[in-house]
Amino acid sequence: VNAYLAWEEVYQLSERPTCHLQMASFSFDVFTGDMVRALCSGGKLVLCDREHLLDAEKLYQLMLREKVDCAEFVPAVLRNLIQYLEESEQRLDFMQLLVCGSDSWYASEYSKFRQFCGSQTRLINSFGITEATIDSSYFENTEIALSTDQLVPIGKPFPNTQLYILDANLQPVPIGVAGELYIGGAGLA
Repeated sequence: VNAYLAWEEVYQLSERPTCHLQMASFSFDVFTGDMVRALCSGGKLVLCDREHLLDAEKLYQLMLREKVDCAEFVPAVLRNLIQYLEESEQRLDFMQLLVCGSDSWYASEYSKFRQFCGSQTRLINSFGITEATIDSSYFENTEIALSTDQLVPIGKPFPNTQLYILDANLQPVPIGVAGELYIGGAGLA
């Protein structure tokens, strides 16, 4: 419930029903996010078999046919899809929300992916760990200049989540000083 309410607020899921793509395996915690976001927001959940995930053309055609406008991908699948779009000169203008998470990706890729989206498409990097109910933070670049060789930041915490960078003595470190990430809040297992 906490995770859904955070997604609803940040992703603005209650504004209108959407069509969500289920990309993750049923055994992966991200599947729960796909399902919960769709069902709790009154949207439709399109089940995507593995064959479509590995074939960018089939994936794209499924998204068009089912009118998918909300999806969460891992970077590897999104890279493959973008390569196909580039080669076939097609776009993702129909997407409202495009979330990429579960692995690191670079700011250069963020900029490239953004070029295939419509002006209304929100491109978000999500970050989370299993112990914190899927997602803990999100990053959406609106005006921040990123170095192309920099990893996309994990951003700010979702509602009811706290992020702390602590040293070996569990004391907060100043901005720019290396430490270890600690996550707290209602969604922590």
